Amino acid sequence: MTERVTLAMIEDEPTFILEDGSIIDTKLVGYISNTYGGHPENSFYDKMTKEDIKFIMDNNLELEIEMMDEFTDPELYEDVALFEGDRRLKLYKGKIIIHLK
Repeated sequence: MTERVTLAMIEDEPTFILEDGSIIDTKLVGYISNTYGGHPENSFYDKMTKEDIKFIMDNNLELEIEMMDEFTDPELYEDVALFEGDRRLKLYKGKIIIHLK
């Protein structure tokens, strides 16, 4: 599951803002998903660099961030009642995963 996210530079730091206005901590900025083939599992992650951020900003690219909930990752919500699980950032090695659209 993905959610649209906007990249903005705030005080010279790359800042990702979710549609609901939530700001993602810059310490969580981590990976860009590179997909080969037509399936989501056919992908690998590269560390996001300053050059990637500049490219995204210069080209005004649309972005999505990987999220999870009780239906996409039920094993992480075993102690949560049905329909009461909140969406969370899906992390890879403790960092967020960005998809270029």
